[in-house]
Amino acid sequence: MTKILLMNIPAGPIPSDYPPVAISRVMEGIDPSLGCEVSFLNLDLYRPSFDSIRESIDRFAPDIIGISAMLTPSYAYLKKLSNFVGESFPSVIQILGGQMNVIANIILKKTRINFCVIGESEPAFSILIGKLMETGFDIKDASPFVDIKGLVFLRDNKPFFTGYGPEDSNAGTRQFNYRLVSRFSALDNYIHRVDGQYFKVRLANSDISGLFSLFRPENLDKNLATVFTSKGCVNRCTFCHRFTKGYKVLGGSGVIEYIEALRADHNAGLLLFSEENFGNHRKATARLVEYLKTSGLNWAAPAVRVKSVNEEILKSWKEAGCVHVNFGIESLSQKILDVMEKNSTVEENLEAIRLCFKHRLFTVIGLVIGMPGETEETIEETIKNLSSVVPDDIDFPFEVYVNFVQAIPGTPVYEYARKMGFISNTIDEEEKYIESLHDVDANEIGHYLNFTDYEKEELAYWKYYISMELITAYIRKNGYLKVLRKKRTRPYRIGLAYSVLPKFIRKFALKYALLARHSGVKGLVATITRKIQKGFAGEESRFVKVNKSLRKINSEMAIDTREDDLSTAILRESR
Repeated sequence: MTKILLMNIPAGPIPSDYPPVAISRVMEGIDPSLGCEVSFLNLDLYRPSFDSIRESIDRFAPDIIGISAMLTPSYAYLKKLSNFVGESFPSVIQILGGQMNVIANIILKKTRINFCVIGESEPAFSILIGKLMETGFDIKDASPFVDIKGLVFLRDNKPFFTGYGPEDSNAGTRQFNYRLVSRFSALDNYIHRVDGQYFKVRLANSDISGLFSLFRPENLDKNLATVFTSKGCVNRCTFCHRFTKGYKVLGGSGVIEYIEALRADHNAGLLLFSEENFGNHRKATARLVEYLKTSGLNWAAPAVRVKSVNEEILKSWKEAGCVHVNFGIESLSQKILDVMEKNSTVEENLEAIRLCFKHRLFTVIGLVIGMPGETEETIEETIKNLSSVVPDDIDFPFEVYVNFVQAIPGTPVYEYARKMGFISNTIDEEEKYIESLHDVDANEIGHYLNFTDYEKEELAYWKYYISMELITAYIRKNGYLKVLRKKRTRPYRIGLAYSVLPKFIRKFALKYALLARHSGVKGLVATITRKIQKGFAGEESRFVKVNKSLRKINSEMAIDTREDDLSTAILRESR
């Protein structure tokens, strides 16, 4: 019997509370006729030492190790793990699935991975397993694998892509199988109380009680569970990576049956609809909402497009128990929305936020700053527009998160960075950049590639400036004394002092105080000196005039294709 051990790469410095959906789908998707024995080692949850991993592999004695790696920032860990496993168990075939395969050319040249499975891995993975069984797991000759679509492997020591497989309307759309995964892993991180860790690690303490007041009281003692109604996204944002093509909707009756099973088996009281694009199929969503209206459940949709909703829809969601909706706002400057290819307007974004506050649906406003074309003026536009919609209910939670854009492989912004020379076009230097992404926090400026005409050190204050100005708007709308009594977190305490200063003074003071804090006095002087020198030298602006989609800009720029990327360059293009 062929034995397959599946592993998931840790996606950050702490275990994720997002269930290992890809692993669950792969386990269910392996062709039963192959007669394989499958096990799962949850690296993300347990964080075992490499010695412990070796012991687990030794005990199970797999023929194949299948690794799921969703994020390229985890590449450094994958490389270390793969090479360790390859040295310890050289005869075991290593197969990688997940979004990290956008850099399959680098992975195959720099790690001990034997095959990368592209796109929805279930069909190709089963075909590959069957072919490996036929060949007796002999992969010295690559010719038996060239006709399997959706694979990348080394052929004549060069990465070779067999081409995308056909889109399967059923593949990859399975729900997370809690019962199956529980055979190999504890579920505590994925099934927990509604009033437990999920919201507490994401929200300020002063907002927790306001959020929980939106729930049906009986659900606070129940559990949170993950559900999917669709897979994929209809948009192509230039800072985001689309690994699979298209948008698929799960059958309505199947979703309802799954929800009922979660209630019976796991005492679910809150559903997290965890797909990328909840609500895009309005008819299917409306049918689901009709069921939810009589279910007594609460639910949240953390990823919704503003074009998917209007007042009637959000009102019906509220009536059906919805408590939380997130939109991909990212910016409230139309110029930057266009560069991002958001296909939305400032007013559409503002209206979605207004309607959430009107109907008491909690929404987190997430911003991505520092795109090519970002300026002091576009930052001010975002602040001005957001300030117009801050809630006037002091007890209603108000959260804004600000991150710097990250150039991640597989995104147009990454290809823009390569073509502009931020990332050297050699395999060693590109790998070095990708390794440097490991465990990087997007809200810190340290790893940000400076796509602006300002000194990088000058930009450190932007995220604080946005936050402080929005707190100032919040104080002015709700009243100084109310905020003093109700909001006891450090940002609001600072904001109370900050807000009494004239805007020019508070902006100037914040900018240069943070610049001195990040760079020291010498760094502050050096930054100001460079800025003055640039002004006198009359250096041409490189980024301020960027005002259209990066995808279009990239199409007008050329870069030499490396030998290792001749077959796989297509993977760099977001699908």
